[in-house]
Amino acid sequence: MTQLKRIGRLAAILLALASLASAKKQQPPQHAPLPAKVLESKTIYIQNDSGWAEMADNAYTQLKAWGKYQVVDVKEKADLILVLAVTTEQTEGTRHKWVNLHNSQTGAWTNGTVPVATTETLKFSELKLIDPATGDMAWSDRLMWSRKRSATEVLIQSLRQRVEEQEKQSAR
Repeated sequence: MTQLKRIGRLAAILLALASLASAKKQQPPQHAPLPAKVLESKTIYIQNDSGWAEMADNAYTQLKAWGKYQVVDVKEKADLILVLAVTTEQTEGTRHKWVNLHNSQTGAWTNGTVPVATTETLKFSELKLIDPATGDMAWSDRLMWSRKRSATEVLIQSLRQRVEEQEKQSAR
């Protein structure tokens, strides 16, 4: 290997390491502040409008593990209502399908790709925090379903992270 190639590879490695170091120094993304109601509340009621018992179970497990809110079984006792829902969206597009065709007159085979219209249905978990006193939505988010993790768990973990970041900032 020539000296010039070695210098080029070393420069590429150093550049990659420098970009990794600067990425670590960057601040985490800033979030819009949560309403005081979300931070001050002590009790929460889970309203499962999703039709999926597992979604409510996942929300309950995450809230119990967090420990910030006491989960209550009656709306009237709650400072916040956590509404769980599932929504769907359909996307239309085109994908290419590999085909083999036989010409019976010539006996020749042809192959290649042809465009095929597709429709895909995407499912989303939605979480909304409602102030029961006013009916106002204090926070909401949604996440597409994944086979790897429960979208409900990820959404509650995201809420937890936001609450903890905001509490940490206001404690300074």
